Amino acid sequence: MFDKDFRALTGKKTSVKLACLIGIVGVTTLISSPVLARRFFPRFALFQPSAYKNYPYRTSNSTIADTLTKDKKFANLVDELKEAGLFDSLKKPGYFTIFAPTDSAFDSLPDNVFKRYSQPDNRIKILKYHLVSGEITPKQVNSGTIKTVEGAEVKISDRADGTVQLNNAIAKHPSTTTTNGVIIEIDQVLIPDDF
Repeated sequence: MFDKDFRALTGKKTSVKLACLIGIVGVTTLISSPVLARRFFPRFALFQPSAYKNYPYRTSNSTIADTLTKDKKFANLVDELKEAGLFDSLKKPGYFTIFAPTDSAFDSLPDNVFKRYSQPDNRIKILKYHLVSGEITPKQVNSGTIKTVEGAEVKISDRADGTVQLNNAIAKHPSTTTTNGVIIEIDQVLIPDDF
């Protein structure tokens, strides 16, 4: 009788220990999954909320066009989009991703490239190369290229320091989500291969 009760009691203790262990593993996994996702899927994390507390996910209740206008570091981009006739498209409903060069990125363009860029057809071509229509999917990111509105593809890759590279430009994390898309700040103007 005592032996039977002892085995039943031991079985209950084992079940309780196992349940506690499963609970601890479950909670740990739940807490660490955003960090693990950022560590093992850094490219797609560029288009997702940040797992780091010191990099809050930036959101705007405005359109891409209005959000770019409010941020002074994109003044050149806003002017260029207006000049090319693309600015109003970024106010409309829909979903776009824009790779947004800062003013310093435009300022650092070599003179010969800037001269060619300044021609109206070339300006439109290059600015469309910074736009992606629709939401960027994990499949696109994992393929290593993202097709732009211009028709050419931007190469996307991970760097050793954990940042994401788009062609030769470095993308700044986190992105800014707006009512009609996502703004990804980059430190260089993207130039298509055939330019």
